[in-house]
Amino acid sequence: CKAERCMTIYFRYLAHNQSRTNKLFMLKYTNMKKRAVILSFLISLFLVITFLVMSNNSFTINLDNTVKAVLESNQSTTVYNLMLYITNIGDVLGTIIIFLVFGGFLFLKSKKSFYIFTISAPLSVILAEIFKYSIKRARPHNLLEQGFSFPSAHAIISTIFLLSSIFLIMPLIKNKFSSKFFLIITSIIFPLVAFSRIYLSVHFTSDVIAGILLGSASFLLATICCHKMENVL
Repeated sequence: CKAERCMTIYFRYLAHNQSRTNKLFMLKYTNMKKRAVILSFLISLFLVITFLVMSNNSFTINLDNTVKAVLESNQSTTVYNLMLYITNIGDVLGTIIIFLVFGGFLFLKSKKSFYIFTISAPLSVILAEIFKYSIKRARPHNLLEQGFSFPSAHAIISTIFLLSSIFLIMPLIKNKFSSKFFLIITSIIFPLVAFSRIYLSVHFTSDVIAGILLGSASFLLATICCHKMENVL
């Protein structure tokens, strides 16, 4: 009787564990499926905007001109100088510093998050340069920067940093106050970096929107790839 009872308990334990494993597998599968759908949507939107820009469609032209006119008519010296400071955060030096700080923190706390971050950031920069030199869209007339405009590299990298802050770094900060404070700061600074590109007239609005989409897609692609690698390894 004792042997039968032990066997019954053992098989119930196995069945429970198997059921739990199946549920976890289905949850991961569902999450990955959702990510794949969102990724496809982001890429599709980016390609649509790219096509509209390349074909000089009236929709993007009107959007860019309208936003530019509104901002220029409401510009102030104080805000302009502030935007000059903020936009420098997304320059080469600022990007390298943030990349090293975020990367160093993630390396110490979570290897998977570290891999997602270190794949998505360089990937997004490479894609930005490929599209810039393929499309060769001229920047709006300005005295600050030259070169090609589409998509905005500042918008791309600031999107990567924002998503990394929310989904990778914040969950690893144990102190609740520090976690919320970090989220508030990054949720203000990084979107402002992207917005500063439009305000300073170094990018069109469509450049920044495309940059946000491409940055989001790069981040999501990196999470999917790292999940696949984790399952294989």
